[in-house]
Amino acid sequence: MVDGLVRAREILTIKWLKSPLSAALLLVLLWTVYRLVCLRYTGIPQPVEHDEFSYLLGADTFAHGRLANPPLTLGKFFESPHILVRPVYASKYPPGQALFLALGQVLFGSAFYGVLIGNAFMLFTFCLMLFAWVPARSALLVSAMFGLTLSRTMYWTNSYWGGSVAASGGALVLLGIGIYRSKQSALGGFLFAVGIMLLFWTRPYEGGIFTLVVLIVLAKELWRKPRTRVLVISISAFTIGMAWTCYYNQVITGSPFRLPYFLYDRQYNVTPVFWFQPLRPQPTYSQPRLGAQHGTNGWESSQYHKLGPWYQSVQISLIRSLSSMVLTLGPALLLILVVPVARRDPLYRKMAIVNAVFLLALTAETFHTQHYAAPAWAALGLMIAVWAERAWTLRIGNLQVGVALVLLAIVSPAIVVSSMSETLDMNSWGKWSERRAALIETLSRKNRGQLVIVQYPSSDWRVEKEWVYNGADIDHQRVVFAHDLGMEQNRALLDYYPDRTALLLTFDSASGQEKIEPYPALPLQR
Repeated sequence: MVDGLVRAREILTIKWLKSPLSAALLLVLLWTVYRLVCLRYTGIPQPVEHDEFSYLLGADTFAHGRLANPPLTLGKFFESPHILVRPVYASKYPPGQALFLALGQVLFGSAFYGVLIGNAFMLFTFCLMLFAWVPARSALLVSAMFGLTLSRTMYWTNSYWGGSVAASGGALVLLGIGIYRSKQSALGGFLFAVGIMLLFWTRPYEGGIFTLVVLIVLAKELWRKPRTRVLVISISAFTIGMAWTCYYNQVITGSPFRLPYFLYDRQYNVTPVFWFQPLRPQPTYSQPRLGAQHGTNGWESSQYHKLGPWYQSVQISLIRSLSSMVLTLGPALLLILVVPVARRDPLYRKMAIVNAVFLLALTAETFHTQHYAAPAWAALGLMIAVWAERAWTLRIGNLQVGVALVLLAIVSPAIVVSSMSETLDMNSWGKWSERRAALIETLSRKNRGQLVIVQYPSSDWRVEKEWVYNGADIDHQRVVFAHDLGMEQNRALLDYYPDRTALLLTFDSASGQEKIEPYPALPLQR
């Protein structure tokens, strides 16, 4: 044990590892090799959640060289959660995650490689950010912690709905301030602006709160030595990013100031974004399955009603926000609270304030998922790094315990994540999506294009498992999925695709097992 700790010290004194760029590149290289080796044995994961399919639509749209797709002629057959079919066919989500997925699709043939690019970018930005604020030893250790945390069992690395890109935005904000603090360099202002834009393109609300609190807490760092040139560079980069964002909004929603997310909300959602807002009137759904998801009696509104009175809503939201914020990093954060060697450090206290205010802001949201907290991960990492630097030399009598405590903090999140592997392997949640992918592969080998009309046992049957999602260019893809809207309405769909083989996909209501067969011939119209 002692020899191992001595060797760890020796590794951390290698001179070239003290170079931020060298350390960041090495971390990315090692992690990428590890992840590609894992993929060789596990294969590329299939999307499962509604959100993932929406992000993939956005990625496919960008990969086709478009910001949005033309409106669908028969849009009601293709309506599914989190996608717009009018006024254009597009994802409702901001473009950040989809841009990374599109990069993977264009460069390597699969959007999942865009997930890996986003993960690698997060590790790269985190490592540089930590070097800008803390000594090399702590920067290396905490960077390695995040590399270990992003294992194959963590959903940020195993799904399409993000986390890493938003976390990179938070890291760039702190990196830009760190560079400006030490060098008053224009590069700091540019990176700060890029970080803000990444946050706005991934988690607008959470990213906005994070940026605002960071600016307030670190105001002295920014105004101690003001540089007009840095301010101009930062504002210019931010203005260019916002101009593109306005153009993106205009293409999709018809207004430069209306986000696609809010347009979708107005068209479909009853449940508000924040729990203290009232439910909205239910719209008319042309596809009843959307009502089972978004409507007054749908799954989302049932989650809203579970929050109860305002005091209960605050309590439940606080618990959910806390769990979503520290679910993975919790063991390390618990250790730095139990051994409070850094509580008087100014940087540690400032990051604690940032995280505390961010946590309170999360409690206002109706729904809570771990990647909602991604913008604050950089601040959490910086807290851990400051603590690690202070704890490294900690002694109890003649016994040096600091190194062991620090290493325990570094590996503990990875232990928690790896413990999820058994659950991940035993969980059949995503098996239906694998069967969907296998069906697409089988049907794609047919001589003709295929039209799969999906008929559920009822409109509210397993609404979390949605088969009707398509790519950006529906009319030219080999297999098209569409909702069954009844034989009479389906006639228009069959007439629109006369050259495709029409199939009917049905499900056993108890087992969920699917069955596919030729679509029955329609009776002649009189």
